[in-house]
Amino acid sequence: MRPVTPLTDPLKLIIQPYDLETGRCLCEIGFVPIPVVPQLLYRPVTNPQLSEVFLQMSQLLSQFSQAGSRYCITRSPLDSKTLLVEFLDAQPLNTITDSARYAWFLQVLAKQQLFFKYQPIFDLRQGHIAAYECLARARNDAGHYFTGQQLIEAALSMNLMHEFDDLARSVCLQAIAQSATNPGSQNPQIFFINILPNAIIQNPYSFEQNFRQVLDLGLHPEQIVFELTELEALVHCPELSKTIHRFRNWGFRFAIDDLCGNVSTDHYFMEFRPDFIKIDRRLVSGCSRYQLKQILLKSLLHSAHELGILVLAEGLEEPEDIEFCRELGVDYGQGFGLALPERTLQSKSLNLLKLSNVC
Repeated sequence: MRPVTPLTDPLKLIIQPYDLETGRCLCEIGFVPIPVVPQLLYRPVTNPQLSEVFLQMSQLLSQFSQAGSRYCITRSPLDSKTLLVEFLDAQPLNTITDSARYAWFLQVLAKQQLFFKYQPIFDLRQGHIAAYECLARARNDAGHYFTGQQLIEAALSMNLMHEFDDLARSVCLQAIAQSATNPGSQNPQIFFINILPNAIIQNPYSFEQNFRQVLDLGLHPEQIVFELTELEALVHCPELSKTIHRFRNWGFRFAIDDLCGNVSTDHYFMEFRPDFIKIDRRLVSGCSRYQLKQILLKSLLHSAHELGILVLAEGLEEPEDIEFCRELGVDYGQGFGLALPERTLQSKSLNLLKLSNVC
């Protein structure tokens, strides 16, 4: 049983650094070796200082260093025999620095501070905007802006990816209802929404809620295309096809995102028969110059069209690549060379004559 330490004793943050470089970095922010155990570093702190110190370490140390270092907080004297006993319960440093680094993310989730930008998806044959991809962003109480990549990194680090996915989907549908200009027309606007395949399997009820939400908002399920991301996970979801088929019967459509980025295409064509495939920017970028990319694109386009699947080229930035995809017969295009994401829905069509004069 550990002896009781008086609450008047100074509070100390003790860290066992992962390596010498980690120790050197910690010494730069006020940590010093414990005389009787020089392998451990300490820094006197007050309760109000703790969150600031952890945030400082999260920004200073690499993720590897944070995972490999251990910490504890104690009031025991530095020469106390109980100090090492207490340190037996030390935890990896990243268990607390991640919380400090991503405290803003918890606020974003709790207060639903997400908003969306819309990037146009163009019909490459006719030049008009055929759909919009909804891209999540956030702004917290302090006015700090967070990108989609920052949101995903925070969700992954905090193990809150599914909570983020569910919230983003719900908020996105609300935003679409407010932004769409022709919800009741014969040709309503189409919106692509990113989702995690595992979310469909683990919580299909959330999609039933989304279906009711779509109807309550006056939208049509046919307006929504769910983009399946995290493709490597699809191989481990044998029930995904049946679940997707059920959602298709409701009117939702599906796209495979980042195809040819790091996975085999055959499995997804045969297994899921998506309505759309989005070709990864790594294959699209420079396609007008590199013969191998051209061969792969032609083969992929032919296979998709044989199966009745529409093809969207992502990451189109150069006019030459845009024109090559148009001439090849790629159905849709998206990228900074066509239009940047905006808070409002854009309506300007492509200048096809200008594009055709590129080559």
